[in-house]
Amino acid sequence: MRRGTAAMAALGIALAGAAPTPLPAQPLAIQAADRQALVQGLQAQYEVALIRERKMADDRETQQIGALEARLRAARAQADAARGDARQANAALASARSDLATLAAQVVRHDAGAQAEVATLQDQARAVTAKASPEKLAALQRFADGDRVGAWPTLQSLTDAEIAAPGVSVAAQAADLRQLASLRDVMRAHGEAGTADVLALYDKAAALDPSHFGTQIERARLARDLGDLIRARAAADQAGRVAVGDSEHADALKWIAEMAAAQHDDAVAAQDDNQALAIYRRLAASDPSPSMRNNVAALLQDKGDLAVQTGDFKGAQASYAEALDLRQQLVAADPGNAAMQDYVTSVLQRIGDLDEKLGDLAGARAAYQQGLAIRQRLSAADPTNTDLQYYVSALMRRIGDLAVKQGDLATARAQYEACLAIRQRLSAANPSSAQLQTAVALDFDDLAGVAFSQNDLAAARQDYAQSLAIRERLAAADPTNAILQQLILRAMTRSARIPGSTVGWSEVATQYRKIKAAGQLTPGDEKVLDALRAHGQAAGL
Repeated sequence: MRRGTAAMAALGIALAGAAPTPLPAQPLAIQAADRQALVQGLQAQYEVALIRERKMADDRETQQIGALEARLRAARAQADAARGDARQANAALASARSDLATLAAQVVRHDAGAQAEVATLQDQARAVTAKASPEKLAALQRFADGDRVGAWPTLQSLTDAEIAAPGVSVAAQAADLRQLASLRDVMRAHGEAGTADVLALYDKAAALDPSHFGTQIERARLARDLGDLIRARAAADQAGRVAVGDSEHADALKWIAEMAAAQHDDAVAAQDDNQALAIYRRLAASDPSPSMRNNVAALLQDKGDLAVQTGDFKGAQASYAEALDLRQQLVAADPGNAAMQDYVTSVLQRIGDLDEKLGDLAGARAAYQQGLAIRQRLSAADPTNTDLQYYVSALMRRIGDLAVKQGDLATARAQYEACLAIRQRLSAANPSSAQLQTAVALDFDDLAGVAFSQNDLAAARQDYAQSLAIRERLAAADPTNAILQQLILRAMTRSARIPGSTVGWSEVATQYRKIKAAGQLTPGDEKVLDALRAHGQAAGL
């Protein structure tokens, strides 16, 4: 759910220029004398976005940024509401902007790799503010001051007007749409827009300029989040065709492999993972920067995931161990790097999953608890970060799984219910996210299992039905999604064993045949076949 480029582009619309359309009268008209201050404000917003995407701030700095952003929004609201002599309100607003800009600049100085990007954006900000109209500057300032919802309609209309203007090149139109999509993605991260809203803008940009690598990567990411693997893989394939240079080729291969693995096209996934890892290792050898070394760790993590999927548990352990070692080295070298701490928890989660699969429950619990402690600390320092909330829920669920295996059903139910509450809240804020809906379905499935074990058949039947309904709805939108088809089979099998269920063993047999015909049976499906035999539904299987 996270990436490093969206924040860099988030302010792009503010710097690209758009044909102005009249705004309603505003109490804070931007005058020529204010333009340098606006450059500083735009720069601060860019830096804050960069800081959050790359987790460059430590816990204390993250809390300070959050407090300053809240102060800025409040100052903006007070200035908007001011009547008559608004000098005091405007002075408070200017002070809030300045303090946020100062702190943001201090944090980005810690990251030498960000300095070139910051300098480039500052030059662009100066250029655009030198010629932009007061109406446009006022709308951009409103977004920068935290009123994203209020600023959006105007910014969208400005972009639409520029695209529709005579003489505007196709390349310029595509660039404007990419910038608008980046801005919309910032709103998505704050629960103010859905994944589908952002993807629709990137799709329009791609239709105009299919050769833009970054656009195709964003489309792959967003389509995957929607659960549309066909669309995601097509975008990743297109990214591979237009990639320039080793870095872009490796990134495209990584995305193609990820989509292929999700579709159980394991041979393609393995081939592309190996090619991408070879490129990343070569790049890291000549440029051993933290970002390059972390690229190697990320690919090793992907290879470990694929090895688990194909039953190569020793290979998975080796890949995860190397990824964890790399990331722990990076954290040791930069203890305040929140992003790298989160990356460490990502590997710990996978190590715990594999330990649990191999029966090492003590090892799994240690890995999960270590990762949960890190994620809870990061989330507490950045409470508006929806990604971190989701990652916290993932580890809570896994601790619940361990409790089930150890017979502690009360603890398991408590963990599952807490996990479900987080994910339902996140899904309500972003209803187009298939990833979040899939997670909610999994939580209902987990709770149903606990209820069944406690002989609460009514609750089990209801929870299984909710889980199955979500999965069937998602699968209808993407019938090639092998993982979803497997999840449906599991939910049907569990539901069918409960008296009074709307799912019978004949429906389970139909789903099993569908998966078998697609060549997508996995280890463990023989248990489903045994159940079908026991209920006289295994004819022809």
